[in-house]
Amino acid sequence: MLFPLRAALVIGGLTYLALLRDRPDDAPVLPTPQTAAQPASILAALPVQSLTAAWDAMAPEVRERIAREGADVFARHLASQPAASADTLADADRRPAWRGVAAR
Repeated sequence: MLFPLRAALVIGGLTYLALLRDRPDDAPVLPTPQTAAQPASILAALPVQSLTAAWDAMAPEVRERIAREGADVFARHLASQPAASADTLADADRRPAWRGVAAR
């Protein structure tokens, strides 16, 4: 569950930074330490409009592919079964040969 969220965050962040590279005047102002303690100011500083504009600026095929791949990863993560054992040892391999003194 955490992997798709991290992937979406990274993809969104990189898309946002790519948009900032093209238009540096649209960069949001970061909150100061005095206002950073207030949750409302943190939410106000989030570039939600920029992210939605970036999503809308993508070609429909790209948006569909991103959504499909994200859903596939999410479904694989949810439906993953524990892997079958890859143990190839035989019962004789589990019983090591006697290494002590030979019987007299």
